Amino acid sequence: MPGSLSTADGMRGRIAAFLAQEERAMFDLLRALVLKPSPSRHKPGTDAVGALLADSLRPAGMVLEVVPQAEFGDHLIFRSPAAVATQPAILLFGHMDTVFPLNSPFSGYREDGQIISGPGVIDMKGGLVCAVFALRALAACGLLTEIPLTFVCNSEEEIGSPTSTAVFRDEARRCIAALGFECGGLNGEVVTGRKGRSGYRLAVTGRTGHAAFAGADKASAILELAHKTIAMEALNDPGRGIVVNVGVVAGGIGPNTVSDHASAEIDTRFLRRDDAEETAARLAAIASQATVAGTAAELLYTGGRPPMEQSGKNTALFEIIRREAKRLGQPCAAQLRSGVSDANTIAQSDIPVVDGMGPTGNGDHSDREYMVRRSLPARTLLAACSILGIGGERLRSG
Repeated sequence: MPGSLSTADGMRGRIAAFLAQEERAMFDLLRALVLKPSPSRHKPGTDAVGALLADSLRPAGMVLEVVPQAEFGDHLIFRSPAAVATQPAILLFGHMDTVFPLNSPFSGYREDGQIISGPGVIDMKGGLVCAVFALRALAACGLLTEIPLTFVCNSEEEIGSPTSTAVFRDEARRCIAALGFECGGLNGEVVTGRKGRSGYRLAVTGRTGHAAFAGADKASAILELAHKTIAMEALNDPGRGIVVNVGVVAGGIGPNTVSDHASAEIDTRFLRRDDAEETAARLAAIASQATVAGTAAELLYTGGRPPMEQSGKNTALFEIIRREAKRLGQPCAAQLRSGVSDANTIAQSDIPVVDGMGPTGNGDHSDREYMVRRSLPARTLLAACSILGIGGERLRSG
């Protein structure tokens, strides 16, 4: 049949030709998405982004399932005709929200030669464009009736995916592999592993009093927190990839009063589950042991994500992508990242997953965020050809 995966080499040429014709449309969609402010907690904005995505994927014949949300934007699940009829599928994923508030001075969309800037241009509205046009290219070649594909777009990744984590877990159980469209590295890197993250809040209590009369035995919560901060920061272990950061501290009511309360917000990063458990135990031990008499502390877990370990399965999936990049003459390398994403959650389902399939750039989460213009069509082509390659591997192994 014309769309058969047995003619994959010819299909690559047809995919490339389609995307070359659609290049201006890619940037038009990117501009439209960037000009829709979509902070995580602004439901109208993220829903507006979702509406643009739904309109853009209508020509591909994807079947849309909406997962309604009251507080956040609705999550969207697009399925190819083959995914509706058969399982398992290949999972694509990306988020519609950004970190920039509605009143952010960093706004607008600007193209300046090879540099495109704007809020979310690489984190990750550019990645959404890559996924959309990769799917449209595959549809134009008749491949969405052969390759089962599921594309999940969530609305609150930047605040930890509180309502979409369950969606990802459920979809991952039905899939054989997953591709995330966070931004790629400037040298063509694709993410094969991510550190995990755990957040904590440490609450310290002491005994209030007048600073002038407290004496040497004052039970200062701030003093105790200072001792604990030094002890916690000493847990950093670069050789093992363990990061502990006391990022926010608070306490006291005035300079002439001994503080009876103090608190700290703590961020930890780790490569392996064992390291996460060890770090948590060591933090708990620090919290339980008082240096200043009359003080006590409680350590509370505030959330996080498990590590996406650089497994053999992830490496095998990356090798398919690397081979496609070589055919296309594009740079491609494996990368371990410290930041977390929904890939961390998907990895717990024990399916191969890579991330960073989106366009390249830098400065995300800042007013310096930019995309390298040529990377958008290039990475879209790589994504489409990689999906074709994964689909071929699936048929050969099935």
